[in-house]
Amino acid sequence: MFHNKILGIAWIACALSCINVHATSLFNEQTFSSLTADKRAMAIGDTVTVIVIENAQAKSRSGSSNANDLSISASGSSPQGSWPYSMGLGAEFSGDAVTSRNGFIKAQITAIVNDIDEFGNLVIRGTQNITIDGELQSIELLGRVRATDIMANNTLLSSRIMDARINFTGEEKESEGVLSQLFTWLGF
Repeated sequence: MFHNKILGIAWIACALSCINVHATSLFNEQTFSSLTADKRAMAIGDTVTVIVIENAQAKSRSGSSNANDLSISASGSSPQGSWPYSMGLGAEFSGDAVTSRNGFIKAQITAIVNDIDEFGNLVIRGTQNITIDGELQSIELLGRVRATDIMANNTLLSSRIMDARINFTGEEKESEGVLSQLFTWLGF
């Protein structure tokens, strides 16, 4: 009896192994991401937060010096005496000009992965428009990034972007000083 049960179980196991069983997976293996995996941008359509910290400085200096002298003298005589008159004119100019430009920008902008180049670098692009006190300021960012440069919290420093193009534009409303307004009014 025991022997018959074993034989029956073996026969059922053989019968079941001959049946083709088709099962579908419960997850897509290409897009599966573990709960413990980093949430870094890796594919087209993913977003990454770029921390923009840029400091640019430029300085140029030029100097010039110029001196001119002009002298005119005249003398004459009359019965009352002599008239020694002279006139002189002189001008001297010395100048030193310094042009200095400083640019500093600190911002955070979210960029999207638009493409992946032939080397596996992510091509990112992002824009951000901010209005402060009625003045529109715009930041546009474009560049290529290695996926390994993106930190575990899905942030990226702007200094790690290859071929980076960061454009910052804004409207500036400066009021002229009183003397500047006066000279403008006088045509200077």
